[in-house]
Amino acid sequence: MNMAKKIIIADDEPVVRQVLKQVLQSEGYDVIEAENGEEAVKLVKSEKPDLLILDVRMPVMDGMQACRVIRQLDEPMRNVPIIILTAVDTTLGRRVSAELGVDMYLTKPISPKELRSKVRELVGPP
Repeated sequence: MNMAKKIIIADDEPVVRQVLKQVLQSEGYDVIEAENGEEAVKLVKSEKPDLLILDVRMPVMDGMQACRVIRQLDEPMRNVPIIILTAVDTTLGRRVSAELGVDMYLTKPISPKELRSKVRELVGPP
């Protein structure tokens, strides 16, 4: 039996996590939620996800900091695809994301259709 692809969503807004989770679960992905970057990093180590979706602005550890930590982990987790999701699209944010090895930089609000398409692009079907 094939295991569904696992996605960690880290966002401090429960409503955002819920919407993203519903969209991805309806496609057949296995979704795990984290409230901040620190939680996401712990989950990456224990859950070994196929994809991470990180909000930029979160308490405790933001998405950029989490990305920096994850990219220093052991193989194969240091290469897990990462989508940065932000409410504020800036040139600096895009540059820092690129330097940190982020795979995609998307702006909120994201349509369910775009989310499904971008996730499939990075990890394939569930």
